[in-house]
Amino acid sequence: MFQEEYKQKSFYWGLKPNPVLEKFINIIPKGKALDIGAGEGRNSIFLAQHDFAVEALDKIPEGLEKCQNLAKETGLHINTIVQDVRNFDFQKEKYSLILAVASLDFLKKTEIEIIFNKIKKSLVENGFIFLSVFSTNDPLFRKLKERSFKEIEENTFFMPKIDTIRHFFTRKEITEAFNTFEVVYTEEKDIEDKSHDQPHFHSIIEFLARKMR
Repeated sequence: MFQEEYKQKSFYWGLKPNPVLEKFINIIPKGKALDIGAGEGRNSIFLAQHDFAVEALDKIPEGLEKCQNLAKETGLHINTIVQDVRNFDFQKEKYSLILAVASLDFLKKTEIEIIFNKIKKSLVENGFIFLSVFSTNDPLFRKLKERSFKEIEENTFFMPKIDTIRHFFTRKEITEAFNTFEVVYTEEKDIEDKSHDQPHFHSIIEFLARKMR
């Protein structure tokens, strides 16, 4: 998904960073940041502007090329990595911030659980995890249920027409995965998406937490 969209001149998701990331940026310790599913780099650019050493990870090269070009135009440095997150080498205690905004939703639940464990090990003490994911209250979740799409794992569906997996999260699933972390902010809310196509609504969970040990 998104290869064709990222080939367009305009930025599909826009350039404004995630509002929660923007609000809490000053409490996150400066250091290395990993942006999982960075896309065209709207959050990576923002982090680089705030003196983080950013690694932008995505399996779609067209988006990362736009991110790299914009970084160079604005005098910033971002290390772009074209790779599937499932194959990424999460080094131990490397990052002060790992974020995944609307990206882990395209994996199976069992794959997400593995990546969550890798994230926990890859954060330094007092490092932060930030997630923005689609919830089981999202309209698409209800639609897939109503249309009897095959649930291949808990809250995980395969959409054959676009050859895509979609997982929908619960707050319990996330808080239990990071139960040793100090939760700084979490909220489940409906948002209006005007970044592409016709304006529409999503139900998302946002989660920011600090690694304590």
